[in-house]
Amino acid sequence: MAAEVELKLTTDPESLARVREHPALVAVLRGRARTSKDVSTYYDTRAGELRKAGVALRVRRSGQQWLQTVKGAGDRVGALHRRPEYEWAIRTSHIDARKLSTTPWRGVFEATAGRLRPVFVTEVDRTEQPIAFADGTRATLCLDAGEIRAGRKRAPLTEIEIELVQGEPRMLHELALSLAADLPVAMAQASKSERGYALASPATRVPVRARKLALVPDASVGNALVQFGSDCLAQIGSNAQCVAVGFDGEFVHQARVGIRRLRSLLKMVADLIGAEKIEPIVQELQWLSTAFASARDWDVFATGSLAAVARALRHSPSRRDVGTLRGRVTRVRNAHFVEARAAAASPRLQRLQLAVGALLAALESPAAAPAMRGPARNLAKDTLERRARRLDKRGRHLQRVSPAERHETRLAAKKLRYVAELFAPLFPGSRTKDYFSALGKLQHALGHLNDLATGERLLDELAPGARTERLVHGAGIVRGWLSGAEASALADADRARRKFAKTKPFWR
Repeated sequence: MAAEVELKLTTDPESLARVREHPALVAVLRGRARTSKDVSTYYDTRAGELRKAGVALRVRRSGQQWLQTVKGAGDRVGALHRRPEYEWAIRTSHIDARKLSTTPWRGVFEATAGRLRPVFVTEVDRTEQPIAFADGTRATLCLDAGEIRAGRKRAPLTEIEIELVQGEPRMLHELALSLAADLPVAMAQASKSERGYALASPATRVPVRARKLALVPDASVGNALVQFGSDCLAQIGSNAQCVAVGFDGEFVHQARVGIRRLRSLLKMVADLIGAEKIEPIVQELQWLSTAFASARDWDVFATGSLAAVARALRHSPSRRDVGTLRGRVTRVRNAHFVEARAAAASPRLQRLQLAVGALLAALESPAAAPAMRGPARNLAKDTLERRARRLDKRGRHLQRVSPAERHETRLAAKKLRYVAELFAPLFPGSRTKDYFSALGKLQHALGHLNDLATGERLLDELAPGARTERLVHGAGIVRGWLSGAEASALADADRARRKFAKTKPFWR
């Protein structure tokens, strides 16, 4: 078995044609370029059993040669895809079942024997050329231009793949960053097989949420942080990709959750290797957070608080004035969504993601700081204790502090939640469920309080010169509702805080 490690970027045909002229590539390209026409047929059952098992099976014709390849699910670190791979030269285009029985997925292939069929085809003109970096790292540059076909459906395929042969994966990220500075390249959010399946059987796009990490109890600091960071990048990148093409609402929200999780990671990294080393990433992440924040705030106000007031007044004459306000707020929300889409589609976001990917690769490198090789449990206990104390301190006088201070309590709860989710697998036991349940209820209560305070602030931001009598009346009604809801919401939050304070931390 070989472990395929490759960095995948997408670009447009014009940029692909001139990518080898880029100075960063000119400096590392070695030998002669080789061109071929590669036609790959991917197989699965009608029910998609291989896909569900995390396996991709293809038969490729490259020039006069036939290759049969099986790939496992693997993982991603930024734009770097890492997958277990088995590949054999075969005589014809027919699947050699005997070779499939030598892989870890023997049971899957035996269960699907006789039922495998072509699902989609990729056909590309490929240009390959060796790469050699100054530190001894070697790779292969592959430029693919072609299409994916599934029945009568077609999708263009224009990719840059940099496959690691030997050495440091971080060198691939650094090369990608150099390309991104001058060319419109983007991280490939999906492999060729994932894109092919999506073309063959389109599914409803759903927001990507944080996944539960599979850390082993003796995981190193570097391994834990890289897994967490990779999941943050996937959450940001996948949701931002949808925002860029017009998906709003929950996609913006989940992208922001990914951003906040990543900021928690960077805080831990800064404590370990120094804040100055990650300051440029921190600043760019602040830009992205700001670009999405207003869209999310106005969306929650329009679809949450204002919708609740409208339901309460559905039989009241005042509903028209509240309806006028809702119309104005919806227009402002839509304008902020346009700004969020522009940020999501920007080359700046792609460069940010690649920079984070390079950082994660460096954390996992053999040359990483000694702190990265220590046990993650030690870092976990220290980080969780500090964040738990901070939340306890900020929440102790919840009913007597200002809305701004309550917001700080909410942020402290979120930061604790993110690192608790990261490190929980290191402390297997029954207490984690109770802890997350109590912390989740506190977060929800604090979030409701924050929504009320945000509603007041957004009403102040509505353009004063454009206010009509109906709009002013509608805003007054909503202010009254927000004010009336605060006392009850504050009592709920304080009860949730007191209950959470009694919950025993799972890491002690």
